[in-house]
Amino acid sequence: MLQLMQHLGVLAFGKVRPTARRVARSLIGAVVAGIFGLTTYIALFLALGIYLSREYDPVTAALIIAAVTAVAAVVVIGVVSALNRRSERRLLARQRAARARLPDPVTLQILAGLPTMMRGKSLFATLAIAAVVFAMAKSQGTGSTRSDDD
Repeated sequence: MLQLMQHLGVLAFGKVRPTARRVARSLIGAVVAGIFGLTTYIALFLALGIYLSREYDPVTAALIIAAVTAVAAVVVIGVVSALNRRSERRLLARQRAARARLPDPVTLQILAGLPTMMRGKSLFATLAIAAVVFAMAKSQGTGSTRSDDD
């Protein structure tokens, strides 16, 4: 029985260890790539500072680099906030559309009473449920067979 459980465990969870190894490798690779990217970023600004300090004095070169970096930061913040606003508007539009698809309050009250009717398991309950479903379907325009071509 123990061997059967071990075989079932290997079948069910056999990919857990390779997946964990792959995730760990990807994480280590991302960290190493991030360190190299940061090193490149720093070297770029050092080179830019050295170049600008030959053209201008060192304080002016540092101020130019700081100003360019600040402008880039403001642009990034503006883009991110615009994307966040657009995503918020989409979410609100989806919520409004979902609310518009909800049935009217009377139908919601009837639907809330359906579980109580179901406990009775009577013919009346079945007919009431069928009537509610029919009314909801008709209120949403389902089942109309007429077309404009007729």
